[in-house]
Amino acid sequence: MDSGVKKQVLDAYLAKRSELKRFLVARFRDETFAEDILQDMYLKIERSDLQNPVDSAGAFLYRAANNLALDRKRQAQSQQTRDQNWTDAHTHSVQDTVVQDEPDMESALDARRRLKRAMELVAQLPPQCRRVFIAHKIDGLSYREVAASLDISKKTVEKHMSKALKYLILHLKDQD
Repeated sequence: MDSGVKKQVLDAYLAKRSELKRFLVARFRDETFAEDILQDMYLKIERSDLQNPVDSAGAFLYRAANNLALDRKRQAQSQQTRDQNWTDAHTHSVQDTVVQDEPDMESALDARRRLKRAMELVAQLPPQCRRVFIAHKIDGLSYREVAASLDISKKTVEKHMSKALKYLILHLKDQD
């Protein structure tokens, strides 16, 4: 870029900055938004590679400020539409209350952490107690089915389950 053109535009920007801000605030009714646009505009001018001389730096700046603001508004509207579409796809309402189909990230991470800890505790159970617990709670077998598959009595299955659950409750309670 011709350094003279860049200097001309930057000088005009600095001279008209307060007028540009008033223009943007009047047009978009948001002073913070106007400041953001002016800051972006300065950076774009500073980084730009203007090839042709600018006849009216003031008109150029007003047009650039308006275009940047409109682009930013369009982007915000597009993002809002995307966010709303995502929310609509992943939630539903139950009596005026929005319910997510999936837990939030923090809840999911916490659940994974607790599951990992529970599985570590299950691994610490005595072998027969662990086999009974896994067969019933993980594999979904009834006490009778567990007893038959491990060739033990139903009463023994009950005792192992009781022992496993007490152990897990005791150690998981300390975690929370």
